[in-house]
Amino acid sequence: MDRERHQISFWTESQLEPKFSLPCPHGRTGHGLPKGKRLLSISKRTDIPAFYLPWLLERIEIGWVDVPNPMLTRALLKIVADHVPDAYPARLGRIAGRRKLDWAFQTAPWPEEKDAEVARLTTHVSLRSQDILGVVWWSKNYAVYLRCVDRIDRYWKDIPQYFHFTINPRRDDLQWLEPDVPPLDEAIRQLQELARLARDRGRQSDGGDGLPITWRYDPLVFWYEGEEPKSSWDSEFFELMCSVCREVGIVTCVTSIVDHYKKFLRRMRAHQPGRVLREPGRQEIQQIARTMVRIARRYGITVQTCAESAEKGFVELGITAASCIDRCTLVGPSQVSAASDRRFATRTACGCHQHTDIGDYEWQECGYACIYCYANPNHRYYALKH
Repeated sequence: MDRERHQISFWTESQLEPKFSLPCPHGRTGHGLPKGKRLLSISKRTDIPAFYLPWLLERIEIGWVDVPNPMLTRALLKIVADHVPDAYPARLGRIAGRRKLDWAFQTAPWPEEKDAEVARLTTHVSLRSQDILGVVWWSKNYAVYLRCVDRIDRYWKDIPQYFHFTINPRRDDLQWLEPDVPPLDEAIRQLQELARLARDRGRQSDGGDGLPITWRYDPLVFWYEGEEPKSSWDSEFFELMCSVCREVGIVTCVTSIVDHYKKFLRRMRAHQPGRVLREPGRQEIQQIARTMVRIARRYGITVQTCAESAEKGFVELGITAASCIDRCTLVGPSQVSAASDRRFATRTACGCHQHTDIGDYEWQECGYACIYCYANPNHRYYALKH
């Protein structure tokens, strides 16, 4: 995938038209969620707005989706491989593979005695507006979403929606971190358009000032090249983005320090042997944090951290922990159902409220080759791109 591809839409109009399928089998697949409206996350596991929006439009029209349990994927893969072999994710392409899995959930081609096991491995999620408390979107590329927003609004117009937009520096010496993300000027254009749409639709954060959009400078990566310490922190880029955010009415920036997941370490050893990851010291972190706070305050931006421990010293500098999926920000504290009334810590120090993520690691692999990603299980991108 070349970088210029991000400047246009991924699909033609015909490919964006929903392809309808069978009605819900009601009980043959997927255990149901407790009653009550849900907060939906779309999605921390993969970039649905960039790569799977035609599929999502189909599922919204149908009104439900069965979501594989990300911790039990191997067991589900075995059942699917035994009974629907051509639904294995890498064989049909991204959207076609997920559609085949949906077909399997709808028709249940496995023996009936497997139903209980498949139900244990999946969650049946309603996408009907009356069952949704709010929607939180995550993406590094909203180009396709911006084309399809009117279609989404046919079904979800009155549902509170929040947007996380990750935009990191695009310097040439940092392309190895995110080789396939849109160019910076295109990302800024999308951010401006997303903000305009939010204003035009009267959307604003119920939990504070500003639009329901967060810019994420996330994550910050630290490494050695030879003996020289390097990082992805860029103060000039940060000031540029703060200026853009102020112009369009965005008031929050979220950041974090990258976690050294095993798959990240394996990718580094295989594809970046000249670079060695390092853990930044407290003094280095605080120096970056002080610069962030100083610049952000000039532009009226609040800096927050995502799932960072207190030991790193952000709080001492006035950088508070973010609640990236926050019921109060979406709908206000007075409109919270029992299904979303508690914290939902996916990681230590995570401040998110209870929610349901409808993405999948295996059948919806992300098309970016971000080397640090904890979600993408497929290593073939890294061999091609790094």
